[in-house]
Amino acid sequence: MTAQAPEWFRTQYPNRAMHIYQERGNRLRPTVSQPVRFEGSEKAIFYLAGKSKAYKKDRNQKNIPSNAQRKKFTVDLVTWTVYDTVEEWDLDRMSIDERELVYEGGAMALGRSTDQEIYASMAAGVTSVTGLDFSSGAFNAANALTLCSALQKDKVPWDGNVFCGLPSLQWNQLLANKVVNSADHVGSDLPFVKATDTRFWNGVNWFLFEEEEDQDLYPVPGADKQDLFIWHKSAVGWAAHTDIQMREQWHNEDDWWSINMKAKGAATLLQEGKGVKRFRTATDGAITIV
Repeated sequence: MTAQAPEWFRTQYPNRAMHIYQERGNRLRPTVSQPVRFEGSEKAIFYLAGKSKAYKKDRNQKNIPSNAQRKKFTVDLVTWTVYDTVEEWDLDRMSIDERELVYEGGAMALGRSTDQEIYASMAAGVTSVTGLDFSSGAFNAANALTLCSALQKDKVPWDGNVFCGLPSLQWNQLLANKVVNSADHVGSDLPFVKATDTRFWNGVNWFLFEEEEDQDLYPVPGADKQDLFIWHKSAVGWAAHTDIQMREQWHNEDDWWSINMKAKGAATLLQEGKGVKRFRTATDGAITIV
């Protein structure tokens, strides 16, 4: 007779883990674009759209193709795994709070991996900080406006879909500027607003985004320096093939259940580096109200 895990383990666990992953684990998904389709379970398909140009048409003139190039490209999918065990002795004795720890641990680990992959794609695709090195002092509102100007030169639509995550120091340095720290700029309808503090200012969704471990997200180019990113949603893609797939198995020799959680996806830049800016900040500056 095949051993059956308790009902919470077989149904509550995957459902609750999925909810945590989507609501709090994979924080960056609402800030990036989705693929056109998948090729099986191995590749995701994206398109780089060219620019069309309208022309004046005379009577009886034949239509002229715009020849806007649309480049199709594929991205290999990557699999992440979280593997854990739960003792049979503990299953029927776990309180709701203890079960929540089991749900949360796996879902958050997979979500962090997704976010790290998105940042890794930006770091690999955009290496220059020319004109955007603000590491000589605190990150301030003037720096933020310079950053916006640089991104606007990429001709991205200034439509409320620009995002910038900031570590705690740079976040609080920016909020120390009274022109930014206003109730008028507090986001209310952002997908991740419940998970972090946000400010919608000058067309950008600025949000607190602290690393779990050093260099999980932000490259360190030198002592007391840290590189961050600002991007338009159309410039970065995340192919979410499988959010969470969970399998459990009974190990008779050990009297425990194993939990195998997997997620599959891939991140990529969509505009050949345009629409994403890398900028340099200091990690040893003071916070001063200005």
